Amino acid sequence: MAEEPRRRGAARTDELLRVTLELATESGYAGLSIEAVARAAGVGKHTIYRRWPSMAALLLDALSRVWTTDLDYRDTGDVRADLREQFLRSVPALAAPPIGPVYRALIAEAQGDETLRATLYDRFLRTVEERTLARIVRAQLAGELVAGVDLTFPAEVLCGALYYRHLLSTRLPDEKAVDALLDMFMAAYGR
Repeated sequence: MAEEPRRRGAARTDELLRVTLELATESGYAGLSIEAVARAAGVGKHTIYRRWPSMAALLLDALSRVWTTDLDYRDTGDVRADLREQFLRSVPALAAPPIGPVYRALIAEAQGDETLRATLYDRFLRTVEERTLARIVRAQLAGELVAGVDLTFPAEVLCGALYYRHLLSTRLPDEKAVDALLDMFMAAYGR
């Protein structure tokens, strides 16, 4: 039987990211190490360290590969319906492997690592907040929401409530929770 050719470059990187996600899903962050990834991928640790300086950096790149949830809001002219659709579309992605376990692990690790915390915000959370803010500002300009109010903090609250439920609560952000959140938002800012 012929030996499988050695993978290099992009193919090797893809393999390492795939193995990282598999191990993170199986054993969680606590059971994950550069050594474990190297062993599972059949490479030396130096192969991984040449690409990523830490386990957290490797996980961030692995998460980027599977974070495929469409973050663009539709604009149907009904801001509540558009927010609801987007939030309900995002919930399963955040709850299921591989994103759910990896994302929770990175959030936990980021609490003691300011650089990771900033990177996680810049690569993932900032986009969610900016797109949510853009959608509600468009609604404000169209007259669906009260004029003259800065909606930056309300956008953070909308996103933050769902992340809180997903990351810290034992209650999932289900339809009932999404509807209650949007009812509060519309009561405060709707016309």
